[in-house]
Amino acid sequence: MNDPLIRPAPEHLEDRPNATAARLLLGGPVVLVTSMWRGRANVMPLAWHMPVSTDPPMIAIAVEQSRHTNEVIRHSQEFVLNFPTRPLLHHVQYLGALHGDRVDKIEAAQLETFAPIKVTAPLLSSCAAWIECSVVEAIPLGDHTLYVGLVNAVQVDPATFDDGWVVGPEETRALHFLGGNRYSFLSRIVEARMPQHADAPERILAEFLAEELEMTRDAREKREERLDVLKREIEDGRALDVTGLELEVSPEHLLDLGRGHVIGEPPRG
Repeated sequence: MNDPLIRPAPEHLEDRPNATAARLLLGGPVVLVTSMWRGRANVMPLAWHMPVSTDPPMIAIAVEQSRHTNEVIRHSQEFVLNFPTRPLLHHVQYLGALHGDRVDKIEAAQLETFAPIKVTAPLLSSCAAWIECSVVEAIPLGDHTLYVGLVNAVQVDPATFDDGWVVGPEETRALHFLGGNRYSFLSRIVEARMPQHADAPERILAEFLAEELEMTRDAREKREERLDVLKREIEDGRALDVTGLELEVSPEHLLDLGRGHVIGEPPRG
């Protein structure tokens, strides 16, 4: 039975509230939106953003209408997207809890700034990239306003962004918002391959998947072997070198480090 209208859904699926749709679309880099009105700068973390045109280059951001940032952008008709890196993790979360109409958020978070190229809003240091925009359209949608901005200037730190995001040292990686107070950052890059014209796509894609799974299985087995060695070193009270150990979580969650002395830092995803 191949008709999708007749074939039943898999049994393991679960229903969720309709508002979950927004969470499912999260995972892109979080930004700190800076804006300026009447000589006072403001900043707000934001995850709802997207490109909407390449010619001319335009992006859109959705700002909750109750936010002070909404008022500032509505009056100033411009904004800047600052892409924070790992060192600003706690600043991003803290800034989301402050109200810009009551406190100078940039001063409260002790953020360093520098001059923009095309707009009046300041740019934030310790970021991976900066996009300066002027508003070309504002569309009220539900409890948010969709601001469409014409891109006026783009700057990047090449240690973090070349033609795409770079997986370099942890402190240079952009933050990706996962919801609540949970964030992530890129840990590795994989390249997809395409079947050639003469290939049977279903067979080639299945082979690619099998190869990828085998590589993943091999990496997992090597990691388990390394963890076994570390456990034995802990039992002997030796120093633990975790340099280069690929883990999804910190080693403290997998190993009892109370009897060992840890040296080095594992890369974290």
